[in-house]
Amino acid sequence: MEARDRLRLLSMEMELQRAWLASYLEDKEVRAARRRNSVIWQALSGMIRARSLWMAALGLAAQWWTQRERRPA
Repeated sequence: MEARDRLRLLSMEMELQRAWLASYLEDKEVRAARRRNSVIWQALSGMIRARSLWMAALGLAAQWWTQRERRPA
């Protein structure tokens, strides 16, 4: 095999590796963005699911506030 052919094969191999690495890094960024969105979505949906707890906390706060206002100073 001539040196020119070896150099051409090496160049093709390096180009394939570069393309693979670029694709891998791009996919890694996409996966990271999905994880971030997933964490945010899980937090929001958890708060929505815990609505009864929020309502109970608001009810207790309102009850405490009205009792606090009724007390003579």
